Amino acid sequence: MDLAELKIKLEFDRIMGSVKHHAYSTLGEVRCDEIDFFTDNESLEKELDKVVEMKIILSTEGDLPLDGLKDISRCISKIKIEGYYITPEEFLHILDFLKISRNTKKYISDLNSEKDNSFELINNLAKDLFFNKILEHNIEITIDETGNVRDNASAALSKIRKSINSQSGRLRKTLSAILKKVSEKEFLREDIITQREGRFVIPVKAENKRNVPGIIHGSSGTGATVFIEPSEIINLNNEITELHFEEKREIEKILRELSGQLAQYTDEIKINLDILSEIDFIQAKARYAIETDSTKPVIGNKYLNLITAYHPGLLKTKKRNEVIPLNLTIGDNFNTLVISGPNAGGKTVVLKTVGLIQLMLQSGMLVPASPESEFKLFKDIFISIGDEQSLESDLSTFSSHLRSIKEILDKSDNNSLILIDEIASGTDPVLGSALSASILKTFSKRDAYTIVTTHNSELKEFAYSTERIENASLEFDVENLTPNFHFVSGVPGQSFTFEIARKFDFPESVLTDAYSNLDENESRLEDLLKDLNETKQKYDLLKNKFDIDNSRLKGLTAMYDRKIKEISRNEKEIKYKAKLEAERILKDANKLIEKTIKEIREDKHTPKEIKKEFNLESEKIITVPEEDKFIEDEDVKVLDEVIKVNDTVRLKDSSASGEVIDISGDHISVNVNGILMRLKLHDVEKINRKESVKEYSGQSFVEVNEGKIEYELDLRGNYPTEIEDKIEKFIFDSVNSGLKEVSIIHGKGSGRLRTEVQKLLRKHKSVKTFRLGNWNEGDSGVTIIDL
Repeated sequence: MDLAELKIKLEFDRIMGSVKHHAYSTLGEVRCDEIDFFTDNESLEKELDKVVEMKIILSTEGDLPLDGLKDISRCISKIKIEGYYITPEEFLHILDFLKISRNTKKYISDLNSEKDNSFELINNLAKDLFFNKILEHNIEITIDETGNVRDNASAALSKIRKSINSQSGRLRKTLSAILKKVSEKEFLREDIITQREGRFVIPVKAENKRNVPGIIHGSSGTGATVFIEPSEIINLNNEITELHFEEKREIEKILRELSGQLAQYTDEIKINLDILSEIDFIQAKARYAIETDSTKPVIGNKYLNLITAYHPGLLKTKKRNEVIPLNLTIGDNFNTLVISGPNAGGKTVVLKTVGLIQLMLQSGMLVPASPESEFKLFKDIFISIGDEQSLESDLSTFSSHLRSIKEILDKSDNNSLILIDEIASGTDPVLGSALSASILKTFSKRDAYTIVTTHNSELKEFAYSTERIENASLEFDVENLTPNFHFVSGVPGQSFTFEIARKFDFPESVLTDAYSNLDENESRLEDLLKDLNETKQKYDLLKNKFDIDNSRLKGLTAMYDRKIKEISRNEKEIKYKAKLEAERILKDANKLIEKTIKEIREDKHTPKEIKKEFNLESEKIITVPEEDKFIEDEDVKVLDEVIKVNDTVRLKDSSASGEVIDISGDHISVNVNGILMRLKLHDVEKINRKESVKEYSGQSFVEVNEGKIEYELDLRGNYPTEIEDKIEKFIFDSVNSGLKEVSIIHGKGSGRLRTEVQKLLRKHKSVKTFRLGNWNEGDSGVTIIDL
């Protein structure tokens, strides 16, 4: 496998370009260029888990303190040379690097402790970061924020700079006097003091230069002005120049000493460079994962199962809901997929999506697919795609294609993923199909995972009749003759040659003649494929509706179960309170008896008085507050009477009871703790425990009955201008029925109907939120509404 060539063909460099964009430094960017290719599960799992941890940190806690991170490796290399020193500006870079190392280590360590070791892998990486506060302090007291050595960096430097300031003051004073004298004679071009070559000078008119004794240090661009160092200040200038030389020597000495301190820690700093480049690289991958909504899939050893997978390049240019996800499985009962169908139908995109996502994963990246997706790892990924014509080798496209396949035949095994676009095309279709069939058999016997695209009908038949080789295609809108890019396994694709030609107004006589030229088997195959595709589309519509119905039914069932549990919980709570009350009565009664016995013994009252007091206390003990009264089930009396509205009834074979709301024929509506249940009359019995039924305080009921609940509105076949009244009535009825979630089926099509539906929903006061359906709810053909 030529990894570099694979990356080019799959446009992996574009992905890494996006990842690099998220790096804080050139350290992270360089690490992106050195990305590994993992082939063992354990190492890959560990790498992916690091990215997952980092993704959580970035999503929940915010950025790492990596801002300002720079590559200081050149500085470190310099100071390893004995006697060498680095510049003040380079020291500031190292100071920033040391602070970033310290802050990053602390940030990750504190975060890991707060979150109960949730970021163990990232913490294990950061815990080896070196920092030295003394070294940081020494740099800070030596170099100021502007990159200059501080005056107090040494006593000698402080003394030298004081002398420079003193002598400079004397010089300026002298020069000002000279300037005043010369100015009066109008010898000056400007009344200023300036510097040339580090020495103080005055600007004199060229024609008056002989009138001002001194040394000329240059002239203006026009030659009209000369810069003269007056002879009176030459000695002072010389003294200042000598002081500057002393200053420079002292600064070099200070920087050399500081570089010597730093040189002791070059090994530790190099380790920091490696760690921070890795952390920057991981956070760049995590940021890209957040941007593309990528996740960690299941890493296995057998299947390649892509669920809701997206080509990351398409996510860069389109919104996620505008891209059709790929669902593809290989490795169960077959290891080879033959994808067929018309041109521009998306076959090549499928190959690139599979190849690119696999390469991303094995490069330690999260992938834009469902976390339930499963991947096995391959030692090699081979791809033959696009125009491979070689001008340098004087090879035709077909010859280059065969050479590429020959290389795959030589190098592939059971640890290979093989992707071939338009296998054996560019030659005689019959001979090309025969060669392709033999090649695919060879790959399949090796148990390599192979996906190829083709136009050849013979290969479709071959895939149908050969074990471990399966047909596949992408759905095609027969009415509009446009692809919809939904991948379908097990069904070969049609070419739609004649249909597309008819769309371009080919003469019918030409098409009829062309159709008659097909041999009988070819004609029959095309007809069968057409019927199969039409049948499948009808099946998908039915399945889609079934999934929606099933989802709603599960929702209602769950809601009903919750209500039943609530009823049971309330019943248990009432019984528990009754038990507590009984225990209280018993306890108080025992106290009263003990008190009575004691009074008898002490003979404080007459027997008559004691009896009267005992009866009064007994009444107090057994008096239960009205709101706590509860009639046990065994005390409930079933009444053999005609049931009427407002009567209390109990559901037979159940302890649940409620109030009759309505009676219609042999059906009855009962309010059971806020649930309006529609039941058969013979399924309930009248009881005398109305007082135990709490009045439901809500304004509406959740209705459960035997009739059809209209929780969906099918608008397919309607024009956008026809749907407003239907939606208004549907939502009104849904709200009155107590429904909290409903759906509108509008289909996928051009999207105009969906757009109009959502436009109307945004304006409706009864609509809280709405969304497109999930894959198991009808996908983008359904809008789910919360009321």
